[in-house]
Amino acid sequence: MRFGLAVLAIFYFTAFACAPALAACYGTNSKTKQRQAVQEIYRASSHPKRYFAQATHDARTGRPQIFYYRRYSTAPAHFKRFVRHHECCHHLGNHNEIAANCCALRRMRLSTSGLTALRSYIVSRDVNSQTKVDHKGQGSAFWSKTARQCNLGVRID
Repeated sequence: MRFGLAVLAIFYFTAFACAPALAACYGTNSKTKQRQAVQEIYRASSHPKRYFAQATHDARTGRPQIFYYRRYSTAPAHFKRFVRHHECCHHLGNHNEIAANCCALRRMRLSTSGLTALRSYIVSRDVNSQTKVDHKGQGSAFWSKTARQCNLGVRID
């Protein structure tokens, strides 16, 4: 019995107490111009342009929002984390996709192996070209632009 309780206590400690907290995500309300927590909304539907997520504002209240679409739900955890930070960075004023990537990578503070895993997923799945929006440079070319411009102090290309 004691052993079972000890295992249960260890499980709860590692599952909850040691779980990394999500970084706060704030943006500017488009109507009041005040800083406000971003509302994060998960949708079971797909975006018409096949986005994983989208930074936007509530049309009525101006509140900053992030919509997560069906493709997001099937992505691996490390990529979901990147997407969330990327969209938060759009709300922080990084409107350019490469700038939002750099901001997200800085916020994530990944190890070299974490950056490698993220790069491998993005390049192998050619993530950017899966959308109908044609960013200049897809897959590995898009990641290379990110790597060149981010200046994170470690090599990420």
